[in-house]
Amino acid sequence: MSDYRENSVSEQSVKPQRRRRGLTAKILAYTALLTAISAVCNIYTVYFGAGTSLAVSFTYIPNFFAGAFLGPLPGFICGLFGDLIGCWIAPKGDINPIILLASGLLGFIPGVVFKLFRKDGEVTHPLIASVISLVAVLAICTVLNTIGLYLFYFKGIGRTLEAVFVLRMPKQVLVWLVNAVIILAIRVPMRKLIKP
Repeated sequence: MSDYRENSVSEQSVKPQRRRRGLTAKILAYTALLTAISAVCNIYTVYFGAGTSLAVSFTYIPNFFAGAFLGPLPGFICGLFGDLIGCWIAPKGDINPIILLASGLLGFIPGVVFKLFRKDGEVTHPLIASVISLVAVLAICTVLNTIGLYLFYFKGIGRTLEAVFVLRMPKQVLVWLVNAVIILAIRVPMRKLIKP
């Protein structure tokens, strides 16, 4: 009987301990910091052109890094609450739940993509994961944002969804491109700064 206990104890000590990675205090702290940065980026949108025809928001950047480096849930929290806090501090209209969802997905999508590329705790191809994340964000979040704007603002004044897409997509691709270039340029230094 004592031999059995000794064997079971020794077998348990041989098993490798899996490091549990949940929402640790460090991840929560990084999430809070990136959420605050996201809110500031939401408040201080940069306008170009006559009549503020092109508005460039840099919210992609903190949301991307929250998702890519901290995970899907912190990324979603960062995007959602960054947008919500920004709307409360500097309202630009009614709170739109579709746009809130799209903002959350700005961080959630990179979190999922980077998780798929993670092996033994390390991301195997970070540049490829970044590019796939950014393209997915453009395809999903920009479409959701446009639908949200159409349903809340443009449908009531008689515009069609197609017309809103045609008018909005070239500008949004430009905004996405600016954010994508910045993200890819600072990806490596940000990885060194954010270590959950």
